[in-house]
Order: sequence, then structure tokens, then C-alpha cells
Amino acid sequence: MGVDTMKVGIVALHWPPDFGGAERYNSNIVEALNNKGVEAWGITPRKSVEGMDNGTEYVHRLGEGLETNLEDSRGMKKFLKEAKLHIGQNAYSHILVSNCRKLGYPYIEFISDLQEMGIKVGTLHFDLDKIMRLHFEQMMKDEGDWEIVAKKMKKYIKACFEYDSPLLQGKTLGYWAIDSPLYFAPDFVVSCSEWSNSFIDYEDRTPSFVLHPGLPKRPISKEKLEKVDITMINPMYHKGRSYMADIVNDFNNKWTYRILLGGYGGQKEEFISMIADSWAMRDGRVDIVQYVERMEDVWDATKLFIFPSRFEGYGMAAVEPMMHGVPVMVQDYPSIREAVGDSAIIMPYGEDSREWVETIEELFFDDEEYEEYKAKGYERIQQLEDREDEQMEQFINFMENIV
Repeated sequence: MGVDTMKVGIVALHWPPDFGGAERYNSNIVEALNNKGVEAWGITPRKSVEGMDNGTEYVHRLGEGLETNLEDSRGMKKFLKEAKLHIGQNAYSHILVSNCRKLGYPYIEFISDLQEMGIKVGTLHFDLDKIMRLHFEQMMKDEGDWEIVAKKMKKYIKACFEYDSPLLQGKTLGYWAIDSPLYFAPDFVVSCSEWSNSFIDYEDRTPSFVLHPGLPKRPISKEKLEKVDITMINPMYHKGRSYMADIVNDFNNKWTYRILLGGYGGQKEEFISMIADSWAMRDGRVDIVQYVERMEDVWDATKLFIFPSRFEGYGMAAVEPMMHGVPVMVQDYPSIREAVGDSAIIMPYGEDSREWVETIEELFFDDEEYEEYKAKGYERIQQLEDREDEQMEQFINFMENIV
């Protein structure tokens, strides 16, 4: 099969204007494939919204009233029925199904039906199961070394495949236990990071490809925001909101903050309660924002980006500010390091918040160190841009050779 005969679809319950890493990742893959001469389309129930970033133009938004999510099995079945009809009528050669989690069991029949139609079906894998992440966190507290933690986790995963249950047997039970996309029996898997891809297939028999998220394009910033010292995003537990709150609550410094809620605005009230009594809030030094159309405007008005996330499928959010000369400070998690390399200020995993505050103080005091991290960021962006084009070519070749 050649590029001229390939037609790729990405089936996703969520799509821009939904604001999240997975939504942007899917949209960018479709755009990049078309730029390489491969016809590709998003297939989604998500409606576009005027005045918001709706992602690539190459998207089929199916029907009215079909918007749904993984917890809505009835809604999923209704959308997948329409998606299967669309796919069958439009001669797709490859379908990628986004974010296959065991909660979304209707995907099992959907994927099987597409395979019977002769279509090669892959799953897009973004992040590890919540229970596995909790195991990682506890192991890291005990071991203090991610390499040791990874080896122990692989032993744990192997053990998950040694038991049967009345309903599931052998491999199926194992994949269900670790919430692996292989539970859905795809022909191949596409993961967004080497780290996430390492814990889904203990036998390494299913073809897989790691396609790192691409960098955003470089549009001209249009909105001038007031410059702040520190920007943080998505104040959720697993995004490290306790660190965010402790930094805002520090009374020794008069820093200004912008906190972007992004696609998870439901966390707003809970986070505000954590910082309500801070001097920063009383002085009006905290700008809490629900949505911005262009993240470029945010980075152009930022001195330092703090990204204390405990877990990520891939640390793309930590890379984007570097395009704008903004130093970045992250927590030491493997998939985040996979994104930033040695270009960010990397804090030990689980480090005390006071160490974060002191490191920020030192960076703001030392102009030479600040400029050094700006330069490192620009170098990292160049490395990722060079990798991106090559990796997309390899990805197309990978799909061409799926048998």
C-alpha cells in the first residue's frame, strides 16, 4: 500500500474546541498527515464553536445530539454506529481510535466490526491507568529512582497476566487490569511517549509506534496580556496543584501569577479555596483565566512557567513556552523529561514546596542563569522540530507496513 491509497481516520469523542493535550494531538496528526500527502480526517461527535480554536479543517463532525463521553455507554454506541456507517461509506484504510479505556467497552465491538471490514485499526494511547500511576508514586517514594520503579512495575504487570476470573481469562484479564489499549485487540498501537508505551504490552507482540506530539505552529500573537512573573495551568491534583498553591501562598515574595484553568475549569473553586487567604489574592496579584484562544499570548506575557505535574502522557505543555523564550520548571517524571530533555529546571520528584520557591528566587535573582535557560529552551525547540518531520515520515511507513 502506498501513500496515494492510504486514507486515515481518527475516531475521537473529544476534539477541539475541547482544550486538552489529546484533542490537540489528534488534530495535529490529521493536519500533519495531510501535509505529507496522506488523506486523513478526524471523526468526532464534538461540534465546532464559533470564536474558539476548532483545530484542523480536516474533520467530520457527525450528526446532531451525538456528543458523548466514555462514561456514557448509550451515547457512545449511538455515535459509534454513525461513525461505522461513515467509515464504511468512505473507504478508509486505517482507523485510529483515541483514548481506548476499559470504561469505554463499546469500542470492543466497534473495533472488531471495522477489522471484519478489512480496515487496519489502531488505538491511540496517551497515559497510564490511574491505579498504575498511584503505584508509581508510592514506588518512587520508596525507591527514589525511576529506572528501578520501571523494572518493578513491569514485574507487577507480568503478574497481572497469571490469573483468570469467571468473566475474563489470561491476556484479556491482564490487559483489563492495567487498562491497556490491547484490551480492545487492535492491530497496532500509537503512543505519545516511550514511557507510556513501555507498560501496555508485557510480551511486546503488538506492533506499536511512538509518535511524540508535534510543536504548535507559530502564529502571531494578537492579544496583549499583562505580563506576570509566573504562569501555571490546570490546578488539578495530578497536575501538582499543591505546589501551585504553596507557591502562590508564599508571603515572602511579591510575584504576580496567571493560572489558566483550561479544559478542566471544574477545579476552580477547589483551588481558589486553597489560595483564598494568600497575600497574593488579597493584593490582586493572581489572574485566574478560564480560556484563552491563543496560548502564544499567554507565553508572551510570562516570565517563568511552573509545571509541577505528577504524571503526564507526554510533557508537551512544558515545551511550548520555550518557543517564546520562557524558562520552564518541572517535576522529574520520565515522560516530562522525555519532552524537555535537559532544557528545563528539573525538580526532584516529591520535593518539598519550599525548595521550589527557593529555586524560583534564585532564578529571578540570577540574570545569567535565567538567560541560560532561555537559550536551552530555544535549542530544545530546534531539536524537536528536526525530529518531528522525520518521525512523521517513519509513522507513515509504519502504517503502510501493518500486516
